[in-house]
Amino acid sequence: MGSKANWFAVGVVAGLAAAAIGQELAKAPEARTWKGTVAGVPYNFRLEEWPEITNEYWNPASEKILIPHTIGLGWGVNFAALKRRVETLLGVNAPTSDEATRPQTPVGV
Repeated sequence: MGSKANWFAVGVVAGLAAAAIGQELAKAPEARTWKGTVAGVPYNFRLEEWPEITNEYWNPASEKILIPHTIGLGWGVNFAALKRRVETLLGVNAPTSDEATRPQTPVGV
């Protein structure tokens, strides 16, 4: 049964990719951006620079956990936002940069 589910998933992804490419090819050549959405799924077929690629997986400036892939079809995980969310749920407070560099005074001194 797992094999049928895998083939179904491959078929859905291939269909979405084909639809996205068809959507771009239907535009005039000067209007093609190779970035957009198809059936609510984001796509980006442009090659991005390394900083944009790394921001997909670690972007402390963003609160979004799921963000559109920098290259490809679908969404990626912003682990910086996920880390903050987990720390908040667990009640873990990460030290600020000032607290992390301040010398610690031993207890009882």
